[in-house]
Amino acid sequence: MGKTDTQREFRFDYGLLLSFIVLTVLGILTIYSAGTGGGTAGAGENEYVKQIYWAVTGLVVFILLLFINYQKLGEYAVFIYIGCLLLLIFTLIIGKRVRGAKSWITLFGGFGFQPSEFVKIGVIIVLARYLDRIGEEIKTIKHVCISLLITLVPMGLILLQPDFGTALVYIPIVLTMLFFSGMKYAHLISILIILGIAIVLPLLVTFSSLTGSESIAFLKTLDDTKAVLLVASVFGALSFVFFVLYKVTKKDIFFKAMSIFLIFFAGLALAAVLGRFLKSYQRKRLIVFLKPSIDPYGSGYNIIQSKIAVGAGGLFGKGLFGGTQSQLGFLPERSTDFIFSIFAEEWGFVGSFFIIVLYGAFVFRGIMIMLGAKDRFGSLVASGVTGMFLFHIIINIGMTIGLMPITGIPLPFLSYGGSFLITSMVGASLLFNIASRRYAR
Repeated sequence: MGKTDTQREFRFDYGLLLSFIVLTVLGILTIYSAGTGGGTAGAGENEYVKQIYWAVTGLVVFILLLFINYQKLGEYAVFIYIGCLLLLIFTLIIGKRVRGAKSWITLFGGFGFQPSEFVKIGVIIVLARYLDRIGEEIKTIKHVCISLLITLVPMGLILLQPDFGTALVYIPIVLTMLFFSGMKYAHLISILIILGIAIVLPLLVTFSSLTGSESIAFLKTLDDTKAVLLVASVFGALSFVFFVLYKVTKKDIFFKAMSIFLIFFAGLALAAVLGRFLKSYQRKRLIVFLKPSIDPYGSGYNIIQSKIAVGAGGLFGKGLFGGTQSQLGFLPERSTDFIFSIFAEEWGFVGSFFIIVLYGAFVFRGIMIMLGAKDRFGSLVASGVTGMFLFHIIINIGMTIGLMPITGIPLPFLSYGGSFLITSMVGASLLFNIASRRYAR
């Protein structure tokens, strides 16, 4: 009887293990292939060796975390959060600037890591702890705002680096966790509208200038931060007026009017901040996927070359080392952002479908673990981790085939990079941890 109980207390998810191990091996193989191409002399040729070291390190961390009950992590959520913020502040002070972003910390022997990647896991644990403690109170706007603030503080520090791609990942993480925590649909829709206004407005201005469109030339006036803030303040004042009317009359119509004006106020205010923060090249990268030909030798170059690589793979691909885009050096960032393009060119539609099936199996197991967790905290952690993986997969593969903007978001387990690979392994370990303790007493 005791033996049966012990077996029930620990269940190993072999489907999840097999999927991410195979993905990691395929990633190393593809990085090796990409490193043999033109323009990769020096460090590029050793990328696959470093990836092997990081994969082994990640597996060690993965195994060690299995011995720590995930519920214990929740008990130290406050210390984890403070540590994450201090690490990000430390990065801003002494961090090393790489590709325009001060997001790396270099230690002894030239070893460096990217704190913002590890902070993703920290934020998931902290947010899950908070949502678990407040329970049904998440249906109130107060606790929704606090939950957003928990995420926005580290996100803001990452934007200061500036690392827009990594910061962007925090949005689907918090929205996924809020959704599964039971927030009101009205609150979720309001947040999505605010984000839509904040992101679309600055990009419309850039799109207008790139295409030379006269029909939306008036939007150029909204490129002025002061003008946007002025319009936002009008909506804010109207929102306050209707709030007072609601308090006096208690009529629901005034509350609805207040909510609508408040949404536009928040969206425009955030658009002003984002418009001020986003650099010209970042704006172009975010919209050029709609029409790469408007800047074929600039922001649209990577997308054009990526689509050529994916299309050239055909049904069965050109084989390992056979891809012209990687071997001749046409596709930049081929071992990181565009690793899927290289894999697709070498292994074709069949290989690409196999990769997507592996990712599908991994995400499916993550969802099942989330739904089958024995406690609310474990379920919320699993939802955050699964949401993080799903967003990375959709955005990265989408941008390589021209369906999503280029944001510099890597592909889990495949893309070159030690910090992200280890973070992915930690995320996978958390899923295993939650699944294995489902029946533990």
